[in-house]
Amino acid sequence: MYKTLAVAICVILCVFVYLWQQTTAVRFGYKVSELQAEYDRLNAENDGLRLKINSILALEKMDKIAKDKKLFKPDEKSVINIE
Repeated sequence: MYKTLAVAICVILCVFVYLWQQTTAVRFGYKVSELQAEYDRLNAENDGLRLKINSILALEKMDKIAKDKKLFKPDEKSVINIE
């Protein structure tokens, strides 16, 4: 009687451990997917910010070159728009 009960308890315990392990693996899988999506989003945002920094630096470089060559912004009256 006790031997059968001990075997049944061991089987039930093994089933519970297996189910716990499976649910934990699924939960970690979802967490990894969430973190991967966040990583991709942050990577895309980082690329956009790098592009913005590079465009700002390019504008500053063009402004410095214009100042070195003593170029200036024309006034509104001397600008002719061609359409």
